[in-house]
Amino acid sequence: MTRWIVFTDLDESLLDSETYSFDPARPALEELARRGIPVVYVTSKTMAETVALQRRMEVSAPIVVEGGGGIAVPKGLLGVLGDAQDRGAHELVVLSAPYEEVLRGLGHLKEFTANSIRGFDDMAVEEVAELTRLPREAAALAKQREFDEPFRFVRRESEFAAHLPRVAREVGLRVSRGARFFHLHGDTDKGRAVARLKSLYARALGPLRTVGLGDSEMDLPLLAETDVPVVIPRRDGSFDTVLAMGVPRARRAPAPGPRGWNEAMLAVLADESR
Repeated sequence: MTRWIVFTDLDESLLDSETYSFDPARPALEELARRGIPVVYVTSKTMAETVALQRRMEVSAPIVVEGGGGIAVPKGLLGVLGDAQDRGAHELVVLSAPYEEVLRGLGHLKEFTANSIRGFDDMAVEEVAELTRLPREAAALAKQREFDEPFRFVRRESEFAAHLPRVAREVGLRVSRGARFFHLHGDTDKGRAVARLKSLYARALGPLRTVGLGDSEMDLPLLAETDVPVVIPRRDGSFDTVLAMGVPRARRAPAPGPRGWNEAMLAVLADESR
């Protein structure tokens, strides 16, 4: 029997970009729960943020955090052994460079850009809350980073942005672009983390069929790694050009955010049930 797994981005995909609500996606989430299909969050959020969100959404499944820097699996769920850190209720598989190395790399980028960028580590909780529109408590969790540093340009983006991937490679790191921030991280991405998690699921459950949903360039490796990729449009209805061109076989959700996520997911389930 083939088992289904859903891998999804959160911000501006399953979660509304302004309110962080997932209410419009409840019908699809409830149907997935009824069918026993796991929903795996694949996000640039921290482990602390994502575990708190899982509790709020009453979901228990593995999570891919900080853009693929780590995979947190509820203890005992998939039999993760050997290379996992004990994190209380979770086992954490580390896939990326440590945060201290990433921050040293950010210093290299700052030097190249003449201090035109600011990362989360440079910001007080209040500034992170203002930029992300998160409540202060959630913004504090967003600063508890282990693998990935979100950053933004404060000036001269058009001059320097295209050169950042090359400059990051000089110190063994990578730059990815999300919907709101650039991200500096080690040599991993959402797709590599999804591939690793798929292998754990296959070992535990047997043959798999996977759905992937995302909205930004940073989700390209995630969608490329899944059997049924779905691109979520931006708030203005347009699609990320890099993502749409990078996965031409992808379905296109009919609306932004959780409403489009819901309609696209229910359509996938209906098609696959025929």
